[in-house]
Amino acid sequence: MASLLFYSDIVPLNSERHADLRLRDAAGDCSFARDTHFVPVAGVEFYQVAADYPILFAGSDEDPSPVALLGLESGRNLFVDSEGHWQSGTYVPAFVRRYPFVLARGEDGEDADMTVCIDQAYGGFNREEGTALFEDDGSQSEFLQRTVGFLQQYLADSERTRTFARRLNELGLLVRRDLQITDADGNSRAIRDFRVVDEAALDQLDDATVAELHRDGSLGWIHAHMVSHGQLERMPVRLRTEAA
Repeated sequence: MASLLFYSDIVPLNSERHADLRLRDAAGDCSFARDTHFVPVAGVEFYQVAADYPILFAGSDEDPSPVALLGLESGRNLFVDSEGHWQSGTYVPAFVRRYPFVLARGEDGEDADMTVCIDQAYGGFNREEGTALFEDDGSQSEFLQRTVGFLQQYLADSERTRTFARRLNELGLLVRRDLQITDADGNSRAIRDFRVVDEAALDQLDDATVAELHRDGSLGWIHAHMVSHGQLERMPVRLRTEAA
């Protein structure tokens, strides 16, 4: 499996090999996300994400991907404290919440052959305490069933989001733009290598295209993305609070 943010040792979950594996309650431990300044987000999350984070587009020109900006510099997440706790009262993106589980496609790349995998390097896995992943008869525990359901929904949401982002690209709506942030002391820094929806290009779309984007929910996601940029002004405040 290709390298994936947060995951360092991905292996298929196996009812025999992992029969007695348990997941210790980490009490909201998100220390694994401390060193990243953005994470992928799905379109269905945009309204919640926009209340706390700027939504930008990363990735290649051909395959853009929406992300939540978590910090102003690489390797620094302003929403995870020194003890590994995500900032109380803010939305935790699904990409973060699914860890240490993930679905992996089979060799043929078909969704029908998806395999549940884990990051076996995660410190919360053990064989003595915590929530069991399998029952004594080898069937999935209720916890694991819920987790698999969450992973499947996440995958479906991600595929829809990928289609959405590619559609924006095809319509010429995404542009690279340096975003300037100025703190209370007048210091300015630029956020680079991301793309945003160009409002002028959006205004130039014909009525039929706008109606289509409205009907499939894309227009609402676009507006949430644009509104989220107001969160950029709060980033220097978070940086100052973290340093205090």
